[in-house]
Amino acid sequence: MKKLYFILGVIGTVFPYYFFIQFLGDNGLDLGLLMELLFANTISAFFAVDFLISCVVFLVFMFNESRKYNIKEKWICLLTLFAVGLSLALPLFLFFRQSYIDSKDEV
Repeated sequence: MKKLYFILGVIGTVFPYYFFIQFLGDNGLDLGLLMELLFANTISAFFAVDFLISCVVFLVFMFNESRKYNIKEKWICLLTLFAVGLSLALPLFLFFRQSYIDSKDEV
């Protein structure tokens, strides 16, 4: 599973950034335009709100599981959530979590 989580994390970085880099090339770091386009119509607003709610759910899950398994790398996942997105932060956290689960199973 760790290998799959790692691969999903790489995919979750490359594909979203492909589109973000295109936006930056076309518009620069125009945060106003980014927000305007993010909520430009009801379907894009649907995806934006769904993503934001999923991020909150992930944060609750991450802090709960970090406490349960004493995962020290949660700060890396928190950073990646804001620097890349949920598509990297979630598989990365699951990668770290699986490492802790596997180490407990070996004992």
